[in-house]
Amino acid sequence: MFTKNKIINLHFVLLVISFSSGFGQGFLQTSNTNIINGNGNKVVLRGVALGGWLVPEGYMFQIPGSGSPTTIREKIVSLVGEESTNEFYEKFEKNYVQEQDIKAIADWGFNSIRLPLHYKNFSPSKGEYIEKGFTIIDSLVSWCKKYKLYLILDMHAAPGGQSPGEIADAHGVAELWTKKENQDHLIEIWGEIAKQYSNEKTIGGYDLINEPVLPNNMGNKENRNLHLRIRNQIRKYDQNHIIFVNGNWYSTSFGGLTPAFDNNMVWAFHKYWNDVTIGTIQYLINLSNETNTPLWLGEFGENSNEWWARVIDLVESKGIGWNWWTYKKYDTITTIASVPLTKNYRRILDYWDGKTPKPSQDICVSGLMEMAEGLLLKNCEIRRGVISSLLEKSYRKESRPFKNHVIPGEIAFADYDLGALGISYMDYDYMRTGVGDQTSHGNSGWSYRNDGVDIERSTDTTLTPYNVGWTQPGEFMNYTLNVIKEGQYSFSARTASETNNGSIEIFLGQEKIINALDLPNTGDNQIWKDTVLGEGFLPKGKQMLTVRVNRTGANLKILKIESNEAKNGLISFNHQIYPNPMSNQLKIEYESLFNTQINFAIYNINGQEIWATERRSRPGENQFIWLGTSSKGRQVSSGIYFLTLDDGNKTIQEKITIIR
Repeated sequence: MFTKNKIINLHFVLLVISFSSGFGQGFLQTSNTNIINGNGNKVVLRGVALGGWLVPEGYMFQIPGSGSPTTIREKIVSLVGEESTNEFYEKFEKNYVQEQDIKAIADWGFNSIRLPLHYKNFSPSKGEYIEKGFTIIDSLVSWCKKYKLYLILDMHAAPGGQSPGEIADAHGVAELWTKKENQDHLIEIWGEIAKQYSNEKTIGGYDLINEPVLPNNMGNKENRNLHLRIRNQIRKYDQNHIIFVNGNWYSTSFGGLTPAFDNNMVWAFHKYWNDVTIGTIQYLINLSNETNTPLWLGEFGENSNEWWARVIDLVESKGIGWNWWTYKKYDTITTIASVPLTKNYRRILDYWDGKTPKPSQDICVSGLMEMAEGLLLKNCEIRRGVISSLLEKSYRKESRPFKNHVIPGEIAFADYDLGALGISYMDYDYMRTGVGDQTSHGNSGWSYRNDGVDIERSTDTTLTPYNVGWTQPGEFMNYTLNVIKEGQYSFSARTASETNNGSIEIFLGQEKIINALDLPNTGDNQIWKDTVLGEGFLPKGKQMLTVRVNRTGANLKILKIESNEAKNGLISFNHQIYPNPMSNQLKIEYESLFNTQINFAIYNINGQEIWATERRSRPGENQFIWLGTSSKGRQVSSGIYFLTLDDGNKTIQEKITIIR
């Protein structure tokens, strides 16, 4: 057990070192309805939450029936015992967020992080304090400082629970509001946090109570009173940091919270699963203007790329910053870093779901440790489309390559371009708003990507383990191609269909190059067959190809685009050698249609081989340099020599002259 004074002493040296800078811009502050930095410049916060780390939520880990931090731990203790549970949580918390995660977040373009906190990491009971929570904040402060990110501290699980649900680690009753000792405990914790970090410029502010949900006989009057008491405690020690104030009913209701009660505060609201129109936030804009206080979208997410890209456009058009939920989860398309589910961990989930008997102790321990190991950033699958939709201004303006599609070659239909609805793809179901026909998430297959395009896992793992399904007439996908050589190309598609004969057509830019053709009924949605679609001309270089669904019914796996010249034997072409005559080195340049092996050799005038090598060529332009030496590394004398280049189909010979 630690006393308050011991904690202050424990952290004093580290904090003195870290207090000295806030990447040169001072404290975040409020100015009228704006957030500004220490230089007086407006700051639009663009952040991501580290949800699930210190306040685990069952849905993030695919746990059947979900779970709160407390019930999740109880399940694990019941599974493997207390000792193994402690070992798991130690590895879990160590691996969930490390310095490389913070660096990646900064590199992607975020400027802030929201850290959800559990009160037990600071003070398990009133008057008792432990080092753990402060140590975690210290580490994050040092990393955020290094990578120029603001850190916002968020009390995500308050004593007694600020809402009755699992996300607050409550047990069906929001006892923060019904028991004064819980409120006093929370106020005391915030006071300790304020003492520790009052001079830390890297910290952007204090998000006092995440998503309050007060009992039916209470409302924002009680919510305001508690926020005000916390504010008063914080201001005893800290006059520098912004306080973020959340409305009732999951940070959406603010009636009765006014007027503003601090000259450095922000109204924090959350937005989930509703429409993206100015009407949905106008009451908040009015609140901001009437109280002369900034707004901050403290949470939004758990939807499609299209939905939150529109949300960001909406709030940023009004100068409102945001923080997206959430950075890392298990096996999902709605996160940035998706953690893989291992075979042993799946066996645990099946047991918890009542599908199978309890696995052995060894399997359970292995499954949990594999789960923790998977959290390392190097083991996660990074959802590039999510990052693009959150941070890249081009996302809603242009279709950009998701992968480098070199032609001739094969394209997975699921690897369409990055970009918004109507830009890189068209689909009729693309976000969840509860308005009109937008009632589901978008991707009906819930795999691989987070757009409207419906993608599922495929029995055919060629090229990719995914296929596009649930196609409807008028839907399309764009693909940026890198065509190696202009010419005629043959198109074929690998498709499957249980009943209907679907069809697709293909466009190059605005020109249709492949007419709609019936695709075969294969007898099952996962029985695949290749169908020749036709031929079309492709110019060299970057081209935009559009695949449009003409008639519903077919699952789409692979589009194969073959060069007719390659079918006739062409492999390499456009060979150049220079300088010739040469002195010290010879550059050999050529283009190749394939990944293929090229054999090079140098012969003297008597036909004797003096040097030879093999090189794996990539599609497109290639270069190789001969340094004018023999196979034994000796310098070749002046004279006439012959270079041969053999691609397996043809051999090219060039005369070269060496002048020393």
